[in-house]
Amino acid sequence: MRRRRLAFGSWRRRLHVRAALLTVPLLAVLGAAMVLLLRHYSAQAALEAGQRMNLGLARYVLAQQPSSLLRADGAPDAARMKALAAHVMAINPSVQLYLLDERARVVAHALEPAPGLADPTGQVVDMAPMQRLLRAAADERDVRLPVLGSDPRHPGRPNTFTVAPLQGPGGHMGYLYVVLNGRGTQDAGASLTNSDALRAMAAAAALAVLLAAAVLWLAWHQLTRPLRRLTREVQAFRTDGEPGAGRVAADDGDEIGLLEQAVRAMRERIALQFHRLEDADRQRRELVSSISHDLRTPLASIRGYVETVLLRGDALDAEARAGYLRKALRHTELLGRRIAELFELSKLDAGRAVPRQEVFCLAELLQDVVQNYQLAAQRRGVALALAAGSRAQARVLADIAMIERVLQNLIDNALRHTAAGGRIELGVEKDGAFMRISVSDTGCGIARHELPHVFERYRSAGDRVAGGSGGARTAGSGLGLAIVKRIVELHGSIVRVHSEPQRGTRFEFLLPQASG
Repeated sequence: MRRRRLAFGSWRRRLHVRAALLTVPLLAVLGAAMVLLLRHYSAQAALEAGQRMNLGLARYVLAQQPSSLLRADGAPDAARMKALAAHVMAINPSVQLYLLDERARVVAHALEPAPGLADPTGQVVDMAPMQRLLRAAADERDVRLPVLGSDPRHPGRPNTFTVAPLQGPGGHMGYLYVVLNGRGTQDAGASLTNSDALRAMAAAAALAVLLAAAVLWLAWHQLTRPLRRLTREVQAFRTDGEPGAGRVAADDGDEIGLLEQAVRAMRERIALQFHRLEDADRQRRELVSSISHDLRTPLASIRGYVETVLLRGDALDAEARAGYLRKALRHTELLGRRIAELFELSKLDAGRAVPRQEVFCLAELLQDVVQNYQLAAQRRGVALALAAGSRAQARVLADIAMIERVLQNLIDNALRHTAAGGRIELGVEKDGAFMRISVSDTGCGIARHELPHVFERYRSAGDRVAGGSGGARTAGSGLGLAIVKRIVELHGSIVRVHSEPQRGTRFEFLLPQASG
C-alpha cells in the first residue's frame, strides 16, 4: 500500500501531470466565466429583442385611442387610463402603463397596490433614456438597444420600456410610458434551471474543458519526453559505479527538479573523479619513485657483490667468495619477491585475478601458515601461535590460495614490526553467519593519524610506525597490505585495523561460513 502511494506521489510530481493539474482549474474558471458571459449576453439579447419588438407599442396604443388621455385642463383621464391599462395588461401581464407629464413625472397609472411597494405617482422618470429611445423609434440604426430606463414602481432598478409623446386638447404635453418587463430585468435572462439551451452550453463548456485538459496533458507529455529521457540518462551517468547513488528522495519533485539534482550530483561526482585522478597520478608518481628505489637497492647490492668477486678473483678465499655470493643470492630473491608482488597487485587491480570459491577448513589453513612461519619467528625471537579456541573445525567459502596469501602478508608485516620477545597470534571466532579472522601482534603500533593510510601502495614502514624499537622494523616492499586489502575486497569483505602506539596492532576480516 505504501509503495502504491509512493508510486502515485511520484507520478503526480511529473511535469506534464503537474502542468495538466494546474491548467484544469484555470480552464474550469474560464469555462464558468464563459457560461456566465453567455448567460449575461443572452439576457441582454432577450431584452434587446423584447424592446425592439415592442418599440412602437406606446405609439400604437396612442394611435388607437379615440381621444387624448389628457383632459383640456391637463389632468389625466383616470377612467380611460385604467381601462386602457386593463386592456393592455390582459394581453401581456408584465406590461405596466404610466402617464407622464411634460417634466416626466408620473401623473397616472393603473397598478394595483402591492405590499412593500410605494405608490409610483409623483415619481420622476429619467428623461435621457426616453430621448434616446425616441430617436431609436425614428431611426433604429441611430441607437443601440436595449435602452434601460427608470421603473417607477422599483426606483433604482432600470428596466426596458417604450415611450410615445402625447398632446392634450388644451395644448398640454405628456408621455405614455410603458415598462415592458414589469417583473424585473433579472427575469428576462435564462438560468440553468429553466433553460435547456443554457444547460447545453454549460455541458458543452465542461466537455470543452475536459477535452482541452486531455489535449494539454498529451501535449505536455510529448513535449517533456526529451526532458525525461535526458533526466534518465543523466541519472544513469550519475549512478554508474556509485552504490546507493541511485536512491531518490520522496520529495525530489518533477523532471526539472530531478534533472537539477542529477546535474548537481554529476558535478560533484566529476569533481570527485578529478580529485581521484589527481590523487591516483600523485600515487603513481610516488609508486614509480618507490619502485625505482626499491628495485635499485637490491640491484646495486647484487652488482656490488658480483663486481667484488670478479675484481678480487683468486685473492678471495673460498669462504669469503661464498659469503659474497650468498648475499647476492639473497638480494636476488628479495628482488624477485618485489617483482612478484608488483605483478600480483597489477593482476588484482586489472581484475584478471578472480577468486575460485571452495569450501575448506579455516583452522587447518591457519595451522599450516603458523608452521611455515615458525622458523622465521624463532629467528627473530618472536612467539607465533594460534589464539585459544581457534582450532575449531570452522569451514568457510573462499579462495584458499588467496586467503593464504593474505595471512602470509599479515604475518610478514607483523614480524617486521614486532621486536624480539614479542608475540603474534592468529585467531578465529564466529560472528553471526561469518567467521572473523584476526592477526594480532605486540609490536610498535601505528599512530592514529596514519591508520587511514596503512593500505596505501608503497607506504613505507617508517611512515606508518609510531615509535618503537628500531630493530623491530625491517624494510618492506610497501605492497603487502595493499595486496591484502584488494584480495579481501574481492571476497566481498573489508579488512580493518586497530592499533595503539607501543602496544601492538590487530588486523581482521570476515569470511562467510560454508553451509552444511
